[in-house]
Amino acid sequence: MLNNLKLQQIRYFVAVYEEGSFTAAARREHATQSGLSMQIKDLEMTLGVRLFDRLPSGVMPTVIGRRLYEHATRVLRDLDHLADDIATLSGAITGDVHVGLMPTFTRAILAPALLSFSAAYPHVNVRVTEAYSGVLTQEVAKQALDFAIVPPGHAGTTIRSCRLGTDREYLVTRADTDRPHLSPIELSRESKPIRLIVPGPSNTRRGRIDAYLETCGVQVEAILEMDAMMGTLDLVARSDWVTILSGVLCAPDRDGKARKLHPLVNPELQVDYMLIEPSTRSMSPAARLFAEAITVEMQRLIDEAS
Repeated sequence: MLNNLKLQQIRYFVAVYEEGSFTAAARREHATQSGLSMQIKDLEMTLGVRLFDRLPSGVMPTVIGRRLYEHATRVLRDLDHLADDIATLSGAITGDVHVGLMPTFTRAILAPALLSFSAAYPHVNVRVTEAYSGVLTQEVAKQALDFAIVPPGHAGTTIRSCRLGTDREYLVTRADTDRPHLSPIELSRESKPIRLIVPGPSNTRRGRIDAYLETCGVQVEAILEMDAMMGTLDLVARSDWVTILSGVLCAPDRDGKARKLHPLVNPELQVDYMLIEPSTRSMSPAARLFAEAITVEMQRLIDEAS
């Protein structure tokens, strides 16, 4: 029975499972809906089981369908690993890499990582999409990105993740304040309420910042929501608005000339970085090497700040 399974049927099954409908799965696989539906029916006949319950709103996997998905994703990853190993043994690292990065990484990490990677692997084409964590997670789930680096969140079954490192958060102010640059700050002891710029609710960091402010009883005079990192930095440099940002993103401000940095203490506020990738697809050798280049640069900046 298993000898009659076709790889295309497995790929179509995974697409239907992840998309929740035959129409969306056909669009993702560049197939006709009728052809994809026929392949799923043939797969069910071959196995002698029903894999999906057909509903007016789409499809729902059965218990057997959920178990098959676990095995199918492993099979597809193993096949990708096989192809990657053959390409690596041939001695040529080529191809395209599409990575998703938050402004945290594009400001301080991307340029040195990209320069070192391009020098070592000149035949790899790199494409970078900058967005906040929620958008990047969605794009990875749709397999539009090879990988992305985001804070921990609700990735779901279509995404595989691994922890890269931990960074600390800083209060960022304009440069002409009385407080010494890089001096720690305990926001709960501040007598003057702060005017704080924060990311919007869809940003993973927003919930952590809100929880920190509430737990510490921080006095906040006003909140300004901005999902525009360079705009946030410019506004802080020009006014009494302040913000909370990660140490990696703040690396260019460690000289204190444009903005001052103050590590948050009692308690510290930290952020973890996770590498996420599609659960059914293995990263290519080129994508893996680029992820390593970014990770090395990230860790270097974290170590310098500690």
